[in-house]
Amino acid sequence: MSGEIPERAQWDSGIQFILTCIGYAVGLGNIWRFPSLAYEHGGGAFLIPYLSCSFLVGFPLLYLEMSLGQFSRSGPAVLYGRIRPVYQGIGWCMAGISLMVAIYYNVIVAWTMVYLYVLVMGRSKEWSSCRNEFNTIYCQSSLEDQRCADENGATNATDWAFFFNGTCHYGAEDGIRDIRDKLYETVLPAVSPAEEFFERYVLEKTPTMDSFGGFNFKVVVALAIAWILTALVLLKGVKMMGKIAPYSATIPYVIIVMLFIRGVTLDGAKIGMDYYILKPNMTVIYDPETWRAAATHVCYSLAIAFGGLMSLSSFNPIKHNCFKDALIITVADAVMSMFGGTAVFSVLGFMSKQLEAPIETVVQSGTGLAFIAYPEAMSRMPLPWLWSALFFIMLFILGITSQFGLAEVMITAIYDQFPKIRVYKAWIAVGVCTTLFFAGLCMCTRAGIFYFNIFNDYTASFSIMFLVLMELYLIVHVYGLANYMKDLHYMMGEPKSWLGRWFGPTGRYVQMVWKYVAPIESAAIFVVVLMTQIGNKLYYGKGKRLYEYPNWAIMFGWTLSLLPLMSLPAFVLYNLHKFSKQGRSWRELFRLQPKWTSYERNMKEQQKKPQNGVNGTTQVNVVPLGDELKPQQAWVEPNLQQEPAENGNGGVENGNLDTNRQRIENIDLDEERK
Repeated sequence: MSGEIPERAQWDSGIQFILTCIGYAVGLGNIWRFPSLAYEHGGGAFLIPYLSCSFLVGFPLLYLEMSLGQFSRSGPAVLYGRIRPVYQGIGWCMAGISLMVAIYYNVIVAWTMVYLYVLVMGRSKEWSSCRNEFNTIYCQSSLEDQRCADENGATNATDWAFFFNGTCHYGAEDGIRDIRDKLYETVLPAVSPAEEFFERYVLEKTPTMDSFGGFNFKVVVALAIAWILTALVLLKGVKMMGKIAPYSATIPYVIIVMLFIRGVTLDGAKIGMDYYILKPNMTVIYDPETWRAAATHVCYSLAIAFGGLMSLSSFNPIKHNCFKDALIITVADAVMSMFGGTAVFSVLGFMSKQLEAPIETVVQSGTGLAFIAYPEAMSRMPLPWLWSALFFIMLFILGITSQFGLAEVMITAIYDQFPKIRVYKAWIAVGVCTTLFFAGLCMCTRAGIFYFNIFNDYTASFSIMFLVLMELYLIVHVYGLANYMKDLHYMMGEPKSWLGRWFGPTGRYVQMVWKYVAPIESAAIFVVVLMTQIGNKLYYGKGKRLYEYPNWAIMFGWTLSLLPLMSLPAFVLYNLHKFSKQGRSWRELFRLQPKWTSYERNMKEQQKKPQNGVNGTTQVNVVPLGDELKPQQAWVEPNLQQEPAENGNGGVENGNLDTNRQRIENIDLDEERK
């Protein structure tokens, strides 16, 4: 029928949903961020605060967001507005943060594709050689020194060779070492071939961000391909994401197990293992900074307050067990971090022994680990092309599957806000992906790495913790924890044992975390991250090659941090204007809306509760302090055969959830007609 709103899609199976969520949550941070955090905070001792934060705080917050999306059958952009319109901006903040993270996340995927292209073309030796056109006189590699010795037929123990500025220098060890030392005194510190390959071939980096340098067309092409792949998947939405999930979610785990087995069998692996897990510094567990680092990583790694898992959960049946799914995702994320850390450090230990250098000199984080340190280490292993191919295939899959979820948040936000345009979802997907491609072109210039680091450091910083605080305040104190427990009882059922009453989907444990533990922890992290970022300088490189970002770049970073938060006042004004046009009072900004799934139950309970003993006057159901930790009476599904009767608010007095869904769609149609 003309004017009908298309039915919301659903997952074909629970397996597709959980695998898609794992693919979204488990990303590049598990491989390149977690190992360096563990190294900086006591090695294996870091696992204690990390696992504690994962299961004591990260899991309950993840469950809260997934259950909200599933119960409301909507993404974050409209979900919070249905509870209280004045808070709708929370969801759009989440969508905005995911949007900006998506801009630079696909740039990482593009870099990975450049490495895979070089591998396919049989040129993988380029990142272990100093003889390429793009190399400088600063390039130094012990592999090149060995090639010099082999080329000159060095057989005498006193003979020695080294490679410098495209030339092999060979002779007696004492004399040739003196020549090398004098040559190196005249130039900047030596650079590995892997670093020059990344900076001078992949990035074509300019010395400063003031010199734009034009476009790096191989990265532009790779970025375009990455966004085309993203758009092709999002054209079909959750149906396509679910079909590829069995492969995209499992292949990275197969590869990381292979890299783990190969890594721990390398000569020198114990050097890395000692630093990572075998010789932990247990004193760090008493350092608050260690716990802050662990909690922050958990929030970023599980994508809490990004809105992605909330959006994906909104396509679930309402009775789906998202509590179990949240636990599985948390476990999968932790396993990838621990396996990834072990694989990375065993290989770095191998490289440390190969270079005869302390492991501190080879440990890097972020792009340095993924695109410099690890490729250099693999170039020294037997069958280097094989291990390099496996590593970059894993990075590509981890990156692109996370990208699907990040971009889906904004697409879901748009058609949830404007339900009638769901028929044009394909065009929305193409439009969003095209816009984000053009937004990412600044990172495809020869100064792109500088802009990448600004996005990476500022887009998802203190604003994430602020949104967690806002979300908890809205659900626990405004809507009411007791109210939400009744909603969860409807979805998950009543607890049937003492274990369920304490640790189940509606147990005391998750309630205590939501009300006490998570707000305190989030507030503390918010303050620390904000204070750290205030007055913080941004640098690229190290040593004599250290580059300090100009002040305008820091201001640009702060703009990126604050821009999503502008959604909070913007949507207060938007809804105020909307209500005014509809002849509704501004007070309705602070009231539960008829589109909320359990609106009828909430209204009935208000009508049954007299205020100050005066009949006929309603009030919001306020539970005395502490009562929300007691098992609440479940919201009982009404008789399915009973004909629903409309009330004066456009809602329904009685009816099942299918009726409730139809009521919400009718409200959407009425608003579209107006």
